[in-house]
Amino acid sequence: MPPLSNTILPVLSVVAAASALLLVGSVRAFGPSSAAAYASHRTSARHHHVVASTTVQANANSIGGLRPYRARRQYVLLVSALQSSPDDQAPGNDHTTGAPAQSSGKKVAGGDQLRASTGIRPSLHPTTINAISEALLLRHSPKNTKAIDIWSPDNTPQPLEVAVTAGALSSDLLEKRKDSCVADGDVGSIPTPEECQAVAGRVVGVVMRLRQLEVELAEKVNTAKWVAKYGEYDTFGVLKSECQKVANDIAASTSSSTDEIEIDPKIEKELTDKVRDDPLFRMCRAECLLALFLDTVEAPKLQEVGETVPGGSSVDFIDEDRREVILS
Repeated sequence: MPPLSNTILPVLSVVAAASALLLVGSVRAFGPSSAAAYASHRTSARHHHVVASTTVQANANSIGGLRPYRARRQYVLLVSALQSSPDDQAPGNDHTTGAPAQSSGKKVAGGDQLRASTGIRPSLHPTTINAISEALLLRHSPKNTKAIDIWSPDNTPQPLEVAVTAGALSSDLLEKRKDSCVADGDVGSIPTPEECQAVAGRVVGVVMRLRQLEVELAEKVNTAKWVAKYGEYDTFGVLKSECQKVANDIAASTSSSTDEIEIDPKIEKELTDKVRDDPLFRMCRAECLLALFLDTVEAPKLQEVGETVPGGSSVDFIDEDRREVILS
């Protein structure tokens, strides 16, 4: 099977054109956006310390019965990953003792056999979210020389340059996913060309309007009073200062949206540090930005033209509390 890059890169021009349609004629048509800060009750576990899952549960529920949202699941996954020994996971080792596994003489089928029996394809959202997260990290890297931000205060890259960078990010992650499927013996889960195009189109669509989506996200968060009450900004991957700026901008303007994005250097510095130092914050931000894109751009546009994409455009990858805020 040829590398997925051979599938993705030749269709980047098509992806860019499709993204232009999703942008409804203009990358500035969506309106501004920004973001806010991390939940105060989250403990030092997010700084890569190994903690017991019971402690994670207690920390997640520590604020007056507030539901643990995304944090609890992320923490448990983090704990499991950190407590696993790389040696135990080596191919051919018994995962309980670390010793070489004894062959039973039977050929074991690879991949998720239950899912394969149902015919349900693996979700495309994890790969898409990871690519958006990588785009955020790239945007806030001081050594980055790639065009990733249309609204860059230092220069103004061409939209096509940004689309190519975003397409390359998705291509790299799709290639890694293919390699992982092959290594697991789950070749049936390798993304199809149609699925690759769906992922690339979404990543390009989000990155092309990243700043606008961020302002829109902050506006949504400002409508939920419980976020400010319990300091749950990080649940949405936004900074409190971002939300305050958006609220002030709206209060001082006769219009709820503008065609220009004003980047505050102080907030941008705070956001850069947060995105670079806090992977969970960055992942939550990527999830919410994708949810906004699917709900406000992709789904309406596909419905308008009577088309569908592999896996559909449902926002089924975030918890109900965030869905109520973002999809309101």
